[in-house]
Amino acid sequence: MNHLKYSVLFMRDDTDVRRFRISPMWLKAFLYFQGFLLLLSIVGISVGVTFWSSNAGLRAERKALELRLSEAEVKLERLSNMEKIMEANGPKDQAPSGKAGSAPAEVPPQPKLPPVSLKTLFERANTGLVTVDSFQARVSGNDMTVNFELTNVQSASTLSGAAELTLIRNDGQVLDVEANKADLSFQIQRFKHFRTSFNLPKGLDRRDVFGLRLEIKGSDGKTIFSDTYPLRDSLAS
Repeated sequence: MNHLKYSVLFMRDDTDVRRFRISPMWLKAFLYFQGFLLLLSIVGISVGVTFWSSNAGLRAERKALELRLSEAEVKLERLSNMEKIMEANGPKDQAPSGKAGSAPAEVPPQPKLPPVSLKTLFERANTGLVTVDSFQARVSGNDMTVNFELTNVQSASTLSGAAELTLIRNDGQVLDVEANKADLSFQIQRFKHFRTSFNLPKGLDRRDVFGLRLEIKGSDGKTIFSDTYPLRDSLAS
């Protein structure tokens, strides 16, 4: 029994039969080694899947945190803008009084302005059909040039409509601009670069402009995107 060996025969049609003799110990060692490799592969795959799942969860959590941080920054920026408009729209300092005992000088009544709706000024709408990128404005004298890129998210279908621009003064009043409608109309499948120029309303100084309000409307007239861009953030260098 100590000399027991197994014979392994290799036969081919074009060669002689080859025989190899192998000890049962080596055969068992080979089978155990194959089983060990199989077990090691299973453990490796299990560990790899576990780490991959953990890594995917961490990436998703990081993405969610980045999104929350971005939303918080946007909200903080809007609150800052609202505060500035409320300060600009608040009561003005009283004119200095004359000499002691003299009657106060009459101040002509200020024209009443329509109430400012901060919600309307800073309300952001996005139906997910388009994205707006690279919004820039350039002021030269009394002229303003606006550039931005509009991307059709659902590129499988053509999207048509028009963009509308309005100016927002520091006191929150909204002013229409006379931009070329042909520059702001679109019919796109992927994206379009917009560029339009217009004159600032008469009597309006660049320092009186707080920002620009952009609205993207579809062919049915419904708003699919709207946002407000403070001028200091959108000025081209």
